[in-house]
Amino acid sequence: MTATDFADASPEKRLFISLLTRDISLEAAFLDLIDNSVNAAVAPFADRLQTAEDYVKVLDDATVQPQTNIRIVFSSDRISITDTAPGISLTAASKHVFRFGRSADTDSDTDRLSVYGLGLKRAFFKAGRRVKVESDHESGGFELDLDVDEWSKKNEPRWQFPISERPAASANECGTRIVITELHHETASRLDEAFEANLKTRIAATYAYFLKKFVRIFVNGERVTSTELGFSKHTARDSGSEEGVTYTVLAGLGTPEGKQYRDAGAGWFVFCNGRAVISADKTALTGWQNNGLPIFQPKHRPFLGMVHFVSRYPDHLPWDTTKSRINEDSAVWQSTKLCMGTVGRSVIAFLDSRYPTKGSDFTLAELGLDGEKPVDAIRASVGEARPFQKPPVSMTDDNIKIQYNAKWSQVLKIARYLSRPDMSGAQVGRHTFRFFLRNEVRED
Repeated sequence: MTATDFADASPEKRLFISLLTRDISLEAAFLDLIDNSVNAAVAPFADRLQTAEDYVKVLDDATVQPQTNIRIVFSSDRISITDTAPGISLTAASKHVFRFGRSADTDSDTDRLSVYGLGLKRAFFKAGRRVKVESDHESGGFELDLDVDEWSKKNEPRWQFPISERPAASANECGTRIVITELHHETASRLDEAFEANLKTRIAATYAYFLKKFVRIFVNGERVTSTELGFSKHTARDSGSEEGVTYTVLAGLGTPEGKQYRDAGAGWFVFCNGRAVISADKTALTGWQNNGLPIFQPKHRPFLGMVHFVSRYPDHLPWDTTKSRINEDSAVWQSTKLCMGTVGRSVIAFLDSRYPTKGSDFTLAELGLDGEKPVDAIRASVGEARPFQKPPVSMTDDNIKIQYNAKWSQVLKIARYLSRPDMSGAQVGRHTFRFFLRNEVRED
């Protein structure tokens, strides 16, 4: 009998770090750090966030107000994020938090944004070479001082981070502080005013729900306010469930910015457990150019669509490991996408029928919002299924364009009859319209 030998298949840390960080943007890495703090802030409310209806109930509960501050400060040589959430216990840190991937015995009952067990570590590796973490918890916290380069050189049969215990803290002393230094060159070179502005925009959209009820987020000292995503009263809604995930699809007419609709506010917005995953998508990913929807055009700017996925098991949701893209192979996503095509098609058909005579603009009165606020996106995600209800026909004096084809020889006959052979086709059209209105409709 031939003796069995074994080939070395041990993972190489440096390759692992490179692969882990290659496909995530720096903005998404910052959001991973924020996710850790937001998830901790939301954990005490986990039992109240089981369904889409639960998210709305909490939104409407005046007794729930932001209690956690999250402060992000960065410069070209240092990144820090500090929160006043309940903190991470020594037990959680030693058994779960720093594992690459979620272990089978991980308690997920309180997690709403923690998915694959990769985000926090990946953000560390993406940003820099030295990481310090201090976390205070009522049952005892921990400290971590990690030299990433030194750790990556160690050939260990079991990967470990060195942590030490911190004493138990009182409730008002709890929180977590993360400081990353020795930043990678590609990280340090990005941390300018333009990056700061873009990060604030991403935070405002990604955590709009949580900014209203659970957390206050500050970037370099400035508080970030939530981006409002509001629907008019003219929407269609449907819902379903798949593999432990419930979803609601809502499509209709959004609200204009000022007096006009803009591309940045149109398209599909997708939320997973209240966190925005994609915003204003107008690509094949969400069914445009296929799935019954046309290629997005300027006349479709009033279109606003939203999908809200909810599950007590975050790993069942159809987001990828970066939480900034959709897992298109997900069975949940495939079922939902069919629903999106059906719900969205009626809205697009209405907008197509309205153009070019009425165009793509609506008054607030037409939208049923004259003196009323738009309906918040998460709040609009609950309710019975319903078809799209068109706005009533507006009898205003707004100008519209009338176009029709006519033979030039006949147009010229009219112009000559009027003793004005130099009249253009548009002038003939306006003259004949006024003639009919005055002599047949009897309106001056």
